[in-house]
Amino acid sequence: MAPTSRNQRQQSRASFHPSNDTATYRDLLLFEERLKTNAAQLQRRKSRYQLFLFHLLIAIAFLLSEVLLQTSFLDIPYTNLLRKVLPDVYGDAENLKPHPYFASGLLFILVTALLLFFASGMYAEKIAYANRYVPHANKALRNFNMYLNVRRPPLRSTFSISPFPFVFHRPTQSQAPSPTPRPSNAPAPMAPIPPANSPRGELIFSSRVDRGFRESYERYRAAFERRREGRERDEREKTWTGRIANKMPWNQPPNASPASIALSRTASGRGRGSVVGTPLGSRRSSPMPRPGIRDSPVVRTID
Repeated sequence: MAPTSRNQRQQSRASFHPSNDTATYRDLLLFEERLKTNAAQLQRRKSRYQLFLFHLLIAIAFLLSEVLLQTSFLDIPYTNLLRKVLPDVYGDAENLKPHPYFASGLLFILVTALLLFFASGMYAEKIAYANRYVPHANKALRNFNMYLNVRRPPLRSTFSISPFPFVFHRPTQSQAPSPTPRPSNAPAPMAPIPPANSPRGELIFSSRVDRGFRESYERYRAAFERRREGRERDEREKTWTGRIANKMPWNQPPNASPASIALSRTASGRGRGSVVGTPLGSRRSSPMPRPGIRDSPVVRTID
């Protein structure tokens, strides 16, 4: 009895069988959409503040050239502005020069704004936090055997024909390098995570999660993504710019195979009519109650 119970405990700890029903898929999909929406919003906010910071640095560099190098690039917009605002006074004037302290005052204001941008914590809140959101989320999701994959394929893989291999030729090695010996007590290296299939990212599961649950949830998510893309495409059809965008090759809907359509219909029909129970492996961790002994709740932990 002792070896059998030990093997059952190890098997229940090594694998996890969640409830394989539509309600679980819906709740998990809502959770995944919330994670991806938060990550996308943080990235958009990060892009806006990065653009603001870039323009601020460009303006500081321009004013530094005016103050230190004594250039006259500021005279052109200053002259055009006075001609449009006061045409009666400066209509015939040419090559007007601003006050000598005008560029210095603007430079002082912009440098102060740049210092306050970092000192007030706006950089850490608006830009740096967006880079830490996904790693922090994955650190918390690791306890639940999940991982938010937001990796995108490299840029060179998106183009079928690239001129770089013809210009920069990489020499081929005549023989493969010998593998570096690894100590016996060192852990095996983890396999690299492939890029996400969706540009918005996707939630992937550990190998500890039941394979049937993973495949069923991926079919459920794929059907939801097709419906969402169809709604977005219908919304774009309402405007002439959206109709032009829908005709572009990168906005064409992918051709779904008949097998995937049949699987999605089967999953949706199964969710409406009946509920699929959990596999038998998920019930092995809870022993059968014996007569005369009061049942106690079994707490299941996920390693």
